[in-house]
Amino acid sequence: MIEDITIGRATARKKPGEFELTLDPRITDPASFKVSFLILLDGDLVMSPEHLGVAYMASVLRAAGFTAEIREVEHGDEAHASVVAHLRDYQPDLVCFTLMSLNLSSCLSFCRQLREACPDTPIACGGPAGTFAGLDVLRTNPYADIVAVGEGEPIILDLAQRLYLEEPLADCPGICYRDADGELRQNPARPLIHDLEALPFPARDQLSQHGDKLEYVRVSTSRGCVAKCTFCSAPHLNNRVQAGKAWRGRGPEQIVEEVAQIVERHQFRTFDFVDSTFEDPDGGRVGKKRAGAIAQGILDRGLDIYYNVCMRAENWRDTPEDHALLDLLTRSGLEKVNVGIESGTAEELLLWEKRATVEDNVTIIRMLREHGIYLAMGFLPFHPYATVETLIANARFLRDNSGHNLRRMTERLEIYPGTSISRRMEDDGLLSPTYREDLDPYGYEFADERVGKLARHFAQLYNNEDYHRHGVITDQSAVFEFETYNVVLQTFISRLQRRFAPLAGVDEVMEDFKGVVHEIRQEMGQFNYSFFMSNLEAVMNDALDTEKQARQVVEVEEYFRDRLDRLRSEQLRVGKRLARLGARVSEISSTLPPVRPGGLPRNYTGEGSGATW
Repeated sequence: MIEDITIGRATARKKPGEFELTLDPRITDPASFKVSFLILLDGDLVMSPEHLGVAYMASVLRAAGFTAEIREVEHGDEAHASVVAHLRDYQPDLVCFTLMSLNLSSCLSFCRQLREACPDTPIACGGPAGTFAGLDVLRTNPYADIVAVGEGEPIILDLAQRLYLEEPLADCPGICYRDADGELRQNPARPLIHDLEALPFPARDQLSQHGDKLEYVRVSTSRGCVAKCTFCSAPHLNNRVQAGKAWRGRGPEQIVEEVAQIVERHQFRTFDFVDSTFEDPDGGRVGKKRAGAIAQGILDRGLDIYYNVCMRAENWRDTPEDHALLDLLTRSGLEKVNVGIESGTAEELLLWEKRATVEDNVTIIRMLREHGIYLAMGFLPFHPYATVETLIANARFLRDNSGHNLRRMTERLEIYPGTSISRRMEDDGLLSPTYREDLDPYGYEFADERVGKLARHFAQLYNNEDYHRHGVITDQSAVFEFETYNVVLQTFISRLQRRFAPLAGVDEVMEDFKGVVHEIRQEMGQFNYSFFMSNLEAVMNDALDTEKQARQVVEVEEYFRDRLDRLRSEQLRVGKRLARLGARVSEISSTLPPVRPGGLPRNYTGEGSGATW
């Protein structure tokens, strides 16, 4: 337990935020207590379903001797019924969900079926929605019994022991719950875990369940954020519900060891470092030194991996030192960076309380491009305070900076509980009156209804009712498919260059290929801008109609499908050209290729295969 170590009836106090894997001695058979963690595969576009929070909680329970399973739940009633049937046979002692705004309705539907099948099984929820709206979750989901508030590892360990011993929950920190009379209660929050290295490495059940083949595996090197973006529900300086330091990090040695174990045990090598900002805690000397130590540790261990990180634009300058660090990071495997650009206007950056300026955003976009690093850009053109002027400025910014991604140009703000922007919207009368009940991420009005009309129009162009109304992707349109493929394409380019540059003729082939890709992307950027502006003009002139919208759905689908086909054809062509030069393209896959009979033993430095990184 996080606050107290129970020894019989005696209790020893622990320091706030201290985590220790201890078990009440009265628990004689922890393995008999079974916990099912269910991961609802609902929500926006993600390339990997792995849920790191669940993986940590399952690992903690197993380290204490409890039995824990992790099970994915596909979207839809049929998939729900199949998992409920499993739970009816498995008879878990506790079922847990992680809640976000986008899967609340799916969770409610599942819990209804689960309660019928397992009427006595406690149901617990957690995650961002639980942390910031715990009592609201209990009000809207009558089947849920407990909601966790904050970091889950100490809560799940304490909760499992109390349920095993059939003890009351009244003094269990960090939860909301229904008491014996059905009344809703909220206990005080626990402090944040201050030493992340006290946690065991997360369980990798999902990686194994997918045959050791995911798009990437998630690794957390830190928790918290020192920024205070108004739209963000990740724990940061302005929205903490738990006492303790906003940012806590793990040491480079432990991080590299976790990565090395995954490479060795699963033969897998593509990672997503899910820190809010990789160069925290200060974005400067201290944080960059830590980032450099992680990269150098990867190189020193000879780990042949690829990885993604999140960065903040204001932390990077066009200086020899920052370029040298980016060189080190790319040599160690960095291939993609997510930057919350959010806007191309100064006024909106102030609205989001971003520390970066428009100039900072342009600088990091350029620097990442120079180093061959793919930019995954966060951008929020449509929100309750957007104007026609900001929409035009943002469309121009995107046209000039990575404008080939249409969804960035048409993105709507999703609102989450616990964010300051949602409180401002409520004060301004723009928040839906039912928001506390449904936590609808699009539950708001626009100050300028013309902006709202255009936002709704664009949302419907992806030919997906679930996405239009709930942000849930069930049928993937060519726009979404291109967004996913574009990441794969860029990493295909960067990986080939890094691994096979020493081979004669490879540079020439790759430069030709990059030229073709750049030309297609530039053309798409201009198409997207013209498409956006023509629709904006139609809204201004009150000329949008259902017939035109139906035609546009087809036109956009056909346009993006054609560009996808062209790019894939070019990719196949370049793969064949490289093969003739002696480059084995299979070597850049996320999973490590098997050792060929009679060939050299596989190593992670690339020696003997022509690689230099």
